[in-house]
Amino acid sequence: MRISVITVCYNTVSTIEKTILSVINQSYKDLEYIIIDGNSKDGTVDIIKKYSENITHWISEPDKGIYDAMNKGIAIATGDYICFMNAGDTFHSNSTIMDVVQCINKNNPDIIYGDTNFIYEWGQKIQKPEPLINLNNQMVFCHLSSLVKSQLIKQQLFDTKFKISADYNFLYQQYKAQKRFEYIPICITNFDNVCGISAMNYLLAKKENAFINGNIHKLKWKLYYLQQKTFYIIKKLIPHPILLQIQRLRRK
Repeated sequence: MRISVITVCYNTVSTIEKTILSVINQSYKDLEYIIIDGNSKDGTVDIIKKYSENITHWISEPDKGIYDAMNKGIAIATGDYICFMNAGDTFHSNSTIMDVVQCINKNNPDIIYGDTNFIYEWGQKIQKPEPLINLNNQMVFCHLSSLVKSQLIKQQLFDTKFKISADYNFLYQQYKAQKRFEYIPICITNFDNVCGISAMNYLLAKKENAFINGNIHKLKWKLYYLQQKTFYIIKKLIPHPILLQIQRLRRK
């Protein structure tokens, strides 16, 4: 079974190398690695070239955003399953893909997903996904901690009208179509929750999610969004060191 790993990046010179090393050092060898760079000018391409012998295919050219870049990678991919590992994120261990493939071979799911090690400014914590039924309202697992059958995602590429939530839109549509999801108790990804695009655009992600699942005009959701917006404003007013201490205590 061939696994395609796709990394999209743009001006990520400080983080791209650890991601590349995480992929090329996987113990599973039937692995195709694709990097889609958005025409970086900061030295990112030099690092990609440094490891080009271990990269199946890479390009560096302008794109129309992260999901356009991801779609380019999907079009190139030849693996049976596809997963994404964005610049700054890493697999949890060098045997992660091997462990996941063993689970895939047992049940052949359409989408397989696992735990995520979220990395915050104050530290890190492994989190399990929420119940799958909650996909009716929001993402229940980290997109980077999942693998999808390539034939499935090639049939429905990411909708580039979404800036943050095209991955949620894809998974929500698959869930409504009753595709086979399987959870495995394996930590798949170390996810940068400090600099990630969704982490930095929290409220926009909430809005896009609600548009996708049809909740955006419901009074209950509007009240929830107002609450989240209020919390967001309050967080901005709290001195950063104090906020970090509060977050650290809450996550223990």
